[in-house]
Amino acid sequence: MPQRHTMKRLLTIILATLVLTSCDRQKSNVTSSTEQSIAKTNTTDYPKADNNGSAFSNLEYKTLLGRLFDNPDFDTSQTAIWKPNYYERMTFPVSYDGKCHTNIDTIMYFTDREKRKCACVIVTTFNYRKGGFEDSTKIQIGDCHFCGVPIGIALLAETKDKSWELYKFEKAFTSLGYFGTYRTGRQDAGKITLKEIGDKWTCLSLTQGVGGNGGYLSGSEPLYSIEEFHLGGFPNRTLSNLLSYNFFYSNVEAGGVKDGRPESEIKEEKTVMKLIKKKGEYYDIDLVTTSKGKSTIEHYKYSDDYGQYVEK
Repeated sequence: MPQRHTMKRLLTIILATLVLTSCDRQKSNVTSSTEQSIAKTNTTDYPKADNNGSAFSNLEYKTLLGRLFDNPDFDTSQTAIWKPNYYERMTFPVSYDGKCHTNIDTIMYFTDREKRKCACVIVTTFNYRKGGFEDSTKIQIGDCHFCGVPIGIALLAETKDKSWELYKFEKAFTSLGYFGTYRTGRQDAGKITLKEIGDKWTCLSLTQGVGGNGGYLSGSEPLYSIEEFHLGGFPNRTLSNLLSYNFFYSNVEAGGVKDGRPESEIKEEKTVMKLIKKKGEYYDIDLVTTSKGKSTIEHYKYSDDYGQYVEK
């Protein structure tokens, strides 16, 4: 009788062991299947971003503006319409609809010191206002006297597979113009160009048109660095200011005085930038200023220490 109980107890233990082993195997199979499913989902649904999302297949407006401004809406004039965050509302002109309206102004190409084809993309964000003194329903562009148009810049280099790699982007780098617009006014107002200021080295020129108040007028031309590398091959301070100067200054109507003013108080200056080419180096720059028939020259050289032009 005791042997029968012992045998029964032994069979019970063996059966329980078999059941537990089977459960562990099933649990192991379920876990393995789930891990494979998660791995597959991560691979499929969450692909790795190529180059941190800086690669562009082309420079079409929807490709560029769609990525740079986080999937905006587009109207029929190829304008990207996007909703600004709090910081951007304090930085950009927000139009009548509570959104920002951004266009590609121009794309300029250049070859950098690495012999890559590069693109400088200029974007502009205008302030569209609804209503005015004449027609309260009309939508028009405009802003305050000294409010220029925000200028954004995207700098890209072409890769071996003919795609484009973004190496610098500023949504609102600077502003250009007056009354919320540019390309209007006197003496080369609102020009955007590229200039070669070194042997195979290019910079961006933004000409701020002549404007002012109280009779004082001035126009300026700042030059900005746009290449990814120095002429010496080191990383460059991209979009840093290289040189700024006034190409026009006048106080002919200063203080509202027009007649009877002593000639010594009347001042009008015009300055021309002249490049002195040097092979394999940054060019020297002469600023030639003419006033009352007399000319003076200021000589500038590029300084590696300061990363800009300094007067010598």
